[in-house]
Amino acid sequence: MRHFSHASASHADWRQAVELLLARLGNDRGKSVPKDSRRLAFVYATDPMAGRLEQVLEELGRRRHDIDWVGAIAHGVYGVDAEFREQPALAAMVCELPNDSFSVFGGRNRLEMVAPTGGVHAAIVHADPATPDLNELLGDLLRHVPSGDVVGGVVGGDTEPALQLAGDVISGGVSGVALGPQARTLSRLTQGCSPLAGEHIVSSCSAQYIQTLDGRPALDVLLDDLDVPAEARSSRDGEEILRALPSERLARGLMIGLAPGGSTPRGIGFGDFRVRNVIGIDPTNRLLAVAATPEPGERAVFCTRDQKAARADLTRICTELREEVESESLRILGAHYVSCVARGAHLFGAPGAELDLIAHNLGKLPLVGFLANAEIAGDRIYGYTGILTLFVEAGENGR
Repeated sequence: MRHFSHASASHADWRQAVELLLARLGNDRGKSVPKDSRRLAFVYATDPMAGRLEQVLEELGRRRHDIDWVGAIAHGVYGVDAEFREQPALAAMVCELPNDSFSVFGGRNRLEMVAPTGGVHAAIVHADPATPDLNELLGDLLRHVPSGDVVGGVVGGDTEPALQLAGDVISGGVSGVALGPQARTLSRLTQGCSPLAGEHIVSSCSAQYIQTLDGRPALDVLLDDLDVPAEARSSRDGEEILRALPSERLARGLMIGLAPGGSTPRGIGFGDFRVRNVIGIDPTNRLLAVAATPEPGERAVFCTRDQKAARADLTRICTELREEVESESLRILGAHYVSCVARGAHLFGAPGAELDLIAHNLGKLPLVGFLANAEIAGDRIYGYTGILTLFVEAGENGR
């Protein structure tokens, strides 16, 4: 069985944070790596560490030159049973993987130049929020990952630039680790949404405005879905309409999920839907403004987020992953988790609640992750999303 270990540390002095992190990772430096293996480590640092990231990487590399380091600065990091946000903190997971099963890319080392033996089966990526045409860049990257299994997040905290680790400290573009078929992963995405009614089709739209759904004025469709009283539905008074909305039901906001027309109907969870905020109404022209650029023919569903829906959907993806692991007699080696900065304690009610749910459903695992500005799955950029990736290998049973 290949060995994974994880650790986290928080200290105002970056040197002490590194010292604590390495001590908690364990003294496997002296242990020879099996001839068929190499060590990869994901390491994430909170924003207060940004000014010392180069020194952190230099010290990690000096002390653990047997490891390839990859990671980034983030608003928050997931460590051992803990979620760190505002305090200076480091979190890492060391992965023992087959030789030639991974390669770190970023900066001058483009993915297609350093692809592992057997090609790229999956990739875990970190993206700079200031990167122009990020969607196009992800689409280009996806051409080198035939499975489409690209996951990760938009990194960085309040300090600019958004620093990444990919052998060196870099900024700009996309970096990460490309995984070959020998380093198998399983991933699932949770959006933690609760639908307010059934699906619709975007009939007409312009820029960020949805004019009609199912051939009807978009605002009228929304008010029907929310069971707003009839007298308010026909009103042209924006204040009257807003007062009539079910405030308790929409306590965490009103969103709309958008998906390509003709795609698989939404089942459990939100699958391919991009969930975005509804940001305004036009009571005169009966249209909606959304934080997206919808296309005619797209499928749409109004939804909201709350703690109950978020917990249920995170439990769902854990259950799906566990069932896949057990059905194939796999063993879980470790986990990587990316969650939106607007989730975490803000949505789940307590710091580390997502980690507790994952541990409850999958058992105690080496795990590392970060709180992202936006989440990446395939060539799409999501918001308010969690992406859980498991590293697995063949085994007699799932755990």
